[in-house]
Amino acid sequence: MDSKTANAPLLLFPCPGCNAQLYFNPKLQKLVCEHCGTQVDIDKSTDHIREHNLRQQLQAGNDASVTVEQRVYKCNRCGSESVFMSETPTFTCSFCNYEAVNPEAYKTRVIQPSGIVPFKVDKQQSLGIFKSWIGKGWWAPGDLQQIARHDALHGIYLPFWTYDAQTHSSWTGYGGRYYYETESYTDAQGKRQTRTVQRTEWIYRSGTFDHFFDDILIGGATELSQKEYESVFPYQLEELVNFDAQYLSGWAADVYDVAVHDGYTKAEAIMDDFIENACADMCRIDTYKDLRVNTTYADQTYKHILLPIWLCTYVYKKKTYHFLVNGQTGKVHGKKPVSGWKVTLVVLVVLVIILIFIMLGQQ
Repeated sequence: MDSKTANAPLLLFPCPGCNAQLYFNPKLQKLVCEHCGTQVDIDKSTDHIREHNLRQQLQAGNDASVTVEQRVYKCNRCGSESVFMSETPTFTCSFCNYEAVNPEAYKTRVIQPSGIVPFKVDKQQSLGIFKSWIGKGWWAPGDLQQIARHDALHGIYLPFWTYDAQTHSSWTGYGGRYYYETESYTDAQGKRQTRTVQRTEWIYRSGTFDHFFDDILIGGATELSQKEYESVFPYQLEELVNFDAQYLSGWAADVYDVAVHDGYTKAEAIMDDFIENACADMCRIDTYKDLRVNTTYADQTYKHILLPIWLCTYVYKKKTYHFLVNGQTGKVHGKKPVSGWKVTLVVLVVLVIILIFIMLGQQ
């Protein structure tokens, strides 16, 4: 990383009415001036959202990042100077909290975003979802609402990869058909008895399976795991529009640190798992065994896009927990700590009930 500093032009969206800063409003899907109320439409074209050939990108080599520089931003409002990194998409003046957007951030990555799904869930809606979620569940500690502060919830555009692929799989295995026989046996008292026993007839089976995978979605930032990303899926990707820095005004954003080839490795593992299950269903009669699947991939493509998430990270007794809200659909995922004394109380109550039943049974 270079330590060079330089004045960096940060993209501002001045209000045509009063020259104040415009911010993207999720409810109106427009830029809005909080000072005079002026609204400005954003072009919602989709012509730049194209699939890119994955094999060509992989053959070009690893997705090495452009040099990241340390820069100085001179605030347009208060005139003070603050240091920021050139890969930071959105920036807030540390003196007056004036927000600006740095579109140059995405140029620190070889592959720049082509599409974005704008926020639809606004701050008030996300807080309502959060308050409802944090207040539910008897097992959570009583002081959790004070620890998981509402102001820790923030909206952010996170980078994602989408992958398409045409697959052809051939498979072999043994399908098991259950049948039943009656057999005789001697019980513990020495008496002859009969019972029905399940047996399996194994039949060799083979076949093919063709499937086109469309928009396998892989998180491009390591702040969250793929499992956490998937917890608030699906996104309605038909609402993708051309990437435009205006959508970032007033919002946090991030650049990817999962390279396109690493993302594809994760996507192919998801595809392999889907294919394995599909071939297993074809092989199975009542059950199956010794399934072998051979898959070829063709026409792989990718896109780099930004998607909206509301995120709250809080720490309870030295353990970190995440709360997520899909910024487009409002789907929620979160984990809460469990109150130790409540668990102990329930165990004691159960033990007392069992003891009472034992005592009543002895009378």
